[in-house]
Parts: sequence; C-alpha cells; structure tokens
Amino acid sequence: MKEHLKSLALTFLVGASLLQTGILWYSSPSYQESQNVEDIPKIGHETFQKKGGYQLISPEEILVHQEGKQRRILPGKEYWALTDQLHHARLENIRSVEPSLAQWSGLMKDEPGLELRFHQDFPADVVNTFFSGNEEIDGLQYINRIWLFGEGDNNQVTIWFISDREQSVLEGTALIRDYTDWLDQETGMDGEVLHPVFPNGKSNLDKKSLRNREIPYAFYLPKESPSVDRLTFPLKKIDVNDMILILFRNPSNPKKTQVFDSTYIYMDSDSGRTLQHNKQNQTMVYNNPMNDTGGEASPSSDLATITTFMNRHNGWTGNFLLNRVEMDLNNGSNNYVFQLYMKGYPVYASKQHSGLDTIRLTARQGVSTYERSLHYFASQVEREEKDRLPAQNEVFTALKRVGSDWSDLRSIHPGYQAALKGKKMQLKPVWVVQFRNGKQGFLTASEGGDGAKWTGAEPNPS
Repeated sequence: MKEHLKSLALTFLVGASLLQTGILWYSSPSYQESQNVEDIPKIGHETFQKKGGYQLISPEEILVHQEGKQRRILPGKEYWALTDQLHHARLENIRSVEPSLAQWSGLMKDEPGLELRFHQDFPADVVNTFFSGNEEIDGLQYINRIWLFGEGDNNQVTIWFISDREQSVLEGTALIRDYTDWLDQETGMDGEVLHPVFPNGKSNLDKKSLRNREIPYAFYLPKESPSVDRLTFPLKKIDVNDMILILFRNPSNPKKTQVFDSTYIYMDSDSGRTLQHNKQNQTMVYNNPMNDTGGEASPSSDLATITTFMNRHNGWTGNFLLNRVEMDLNNGSNNYVFQLYMKGYPVYASKQHSGLDTIRLTARQGVSTYERSLHYFASQVEREEKDRLPAQNEVFTALKRVGSDWSDLRSIHPGYQAALKGKKMQLKPVWVVQFRNGKQGFLTASEGGDGAKWTGAEPNPS
C-alpha cells in the first residue's frame, strides 16, 4: 500500500513539475520579444529621438517678422521650444479667403508675426499632422507656408495656410499658449537681419501682381556677408550585423547571397524580409513585404509608425526633418524622405555619398522599406574653421553671371554641402538654390575674397 502511495506521489510531483515548466515556457517572452526588448543595438544617440511624428514635419525654417525686419530661426533649442507650442495650437474656423492688396502689403511690411516655410510642396494632410487638434486643413492639396499674425489677444491669432503652387489661401484662428509673451521676447533677441528680394529682383512688393491676385513670395537674405563656420566631422559606421539584429525576427535565419561584386542580400525565406547591403558604398535597403499591405495611407499613422520604429533602435543618427513625400503609384503608399540637419542647416551630400544626408522610409501596417547609409557623422565636431555665406548683392551678381534671375528661383536657403576630405567629412556653408524647373544648385563664397561661385550642380535653370 505504501509503495502504491509513493508511486502516486512521485507521479504527481513529476506532473506538477512538467505543468510548471509548461507555464513558465508559455509565459516567458519569445525570442523575438526578448530580442526586441533587450538585444536591439542602439545606433544613434537618444538626443535625436522624436517625441512624436509632428517633430519630423516641423518646418525647415521659421521667419520672425517684426517692424519690417526679419530674423530666421533654424532647428535648435529656440526652434524646438517654439514648434512644441505651435504643435499644441488650437485651430478653429478654417475657410478659404482672398486676401486684399492692403492685407498682403501690411503683412509683409509692418505686421508682427511668424512665417513657417517648407522648402517643398507639402501635402495638406501631412501638414495637418503637425497640429494636435481635430480641425482639418481642408481646401488645399499642397501647403508651402503657414503665416501667423495679429495682436495675440488672449493668445489667439490669425493663421494663414498658403499654397504658392495653387495660389490659394486658407484662413483660421489659432490659440497658442504664451504666444504674446514669446513674441515680445523676440523683440530683444539678437539675430541676423534679413531683407526681402522679390521675384522681380526688387525689395518692394509689386503692386501690379497683387492687383492680379498673385500671392507674393520673397527670398530673404542678409545684406552683409554672414559668418558661418566650416565644420569637419569624423565618420562613424553602423555594423550591418547590428542592422540584421534590429530588422529580422530571428537574426540567425537570413541567408546571405552575393549578387554583385560588393552587394549582398540577406533574406529570411519565412517572412520574405530582405536587406540589401552595398559594401563598397556602405548603404542598405531593407524591405518587409508583409507590412506593404493595408488600407489607404494615412500620414498621421505612417509618421507615428515611423517614429516608434526609429526610436526603438535610436535610428536617427542626427537631427532629421521631413524633406519630401513621394507617392508610390503601385500601391498608394507614401515614401517619406528625411533630410539631415547639422547646426540647424540641411546637409547635402554628393552622388558618391548618396544616402549620407537622407533616410527614406515607407510605412503601412509597419515599416515596409528602410533605406539609409551605414555611415553617419560623429556627434562631436573635430574642427571648426572660419567661413561665410555670400551677401545679397553677391548672390544677385552670381545669378546674373549664369544667365538666371530671381524669377527663375523657387527657394533659396542656407545649408551645408558635404565633401570627403581624406577620411573626414567637411561641411561647407552654401546657399541652396532651388529652381522652378526642379533643378538645384549651390552658391558658396569665393576663396580668399569677395564674390560667390556655383558648386555641386548645374546652375543654368533652362
């Protein structure tokens, strides 16, 4: 009898042990979950993580208009504090308007305000995600500028959404926390004074074009040559094996295949995920076809997905802002191209270093495409040298020399042009000149004297 009871007890203990093992196995994180939480390598610095998708679509530059003078705010501490306030603005009563000649004249000459400028035509539904409220920006397909002005009574101001492409304006009101206090503080701020140049090459508004209901646009440049440092950075490199750990559910699954002399493809046959690695150029293109499905693309959800995805592995290896949105006609998804900014200036790399200055992502159910360089700039500047940007009259002379004028231009803004110097990357300050026909050139200060010269692109707009 005792032996029988011992056998039953032993059987019970074994069974209990197996049950407990099963429960522990079931409740323990899977390899994927463990890898996601603990083992994902961190590529960039947490400084560059984004709090939300709205930070990715913040305007490339903000102009402060006061007493007929302008000052440019570029991405930096002051810029991020302001964009956070603007993000939480409450928009109301948005409707289509046709501003009068007097309204445009007053706005561009005397009215204090803020002008948020995008360097490209941004889809209105993308711009809409910059604001946190429920009011829809409906009535424009594209937006180039957002202008806020008015007395700021109770922190409520007038807001204009301007489409230079469609020659249309939407007007509403915006309630912005501490707007009046912030604008008052700006009055005493130091900063480079900018002066308008209109497409006719003059500094005054063309009243004839205003009477014809044309929306005025100005290029803002300093009359004196501004001092901007030339920067030299060492380059750092992401290990492709780290990217495999980040992007594949099971990093031991991908099969490596050489397809060209310096190009390899890693493929997970179970999920169809691939990573193409160009070893010579140190670039990568990741595709996940399982995420390339779903309903109609929504910029709000796309950007939220991208933000979460990139933050998980500190994928922003610098400060990146959305540069343009490209529609994929095959499946209706949006390709989001993000531009690198250094010291507040957008960086433009040469064709030999394609991808160093941009990151391209597509998101539907999740991120389906991730394209970037595995090289990136170190966080600390190694060398700073005195340099400058050409003054307004030097820009004008350079344009005439190449057979172009202000009417051919779409945008002109400060930036950095990247060039490899030995094993280091040098950033030289330039004016980035974008033509109406889509071409782009650079104006840099002449070495050792006055004047400006074209560099990096064909200047002729024809």
